[in-house]
Amino acid sequence: MNLSKAGGNLGIIVALILFSAIIIIHELGHFLFAKKHGIGVTEFALGMGPTLFSLKKGETEYCLKALPFGGLCAMVGEDSDDLSENSFNSKSVWQRISVVAAGPVFNFILAFVFALVLVGIVGYDTPVVYKTEVDGPAYEAGIMEGDIIKEVNGTNIY
Repeated sequence: MNLSKAGGNLGIIVALILFSAIIIIHELGHFLFAKKHGIGVTEFALGMGPTLFSLKKGETEYCLKALPFGGLCAMVGEDSDDLSENSFNSKSVWQRISVVAAGPVFNFILAFVFALVLVGIVGYDTPVVYKTEVDGPAYEAGIMEGDIIKEVNGTNIY
């Protein structure tokens, strides 16, 4: 078995999973705020193109589509002049703004969580001097191996 090829395939799979998670979280933001404000959601989908799998629960059809790029949270009245009670257009400006903004806000929250997980797993590098040249400017300035750099030109670094 060619390990480099297997690693490449695994990388593609991991990328698709992460990309799908980002899309789902984004669309989930729109979905949750639409439901919170009483807006009907007709379809919630991951992907684009032909539907591979779908499940209808209540008024919403949950779909997995063939192309793993993008997603959809289709709301009642979103693309029409429908002014029924559960339509997007019948809600106040602030409710509509919150539904539209919820997707990007959920992406910022996801990015923050990913950053916390990444820093928790990988940690961070302490700015330690590993080597100085005997005749170099750092050595002449008194910087020694093992020193921890805490500031540069009077500005603290972390």
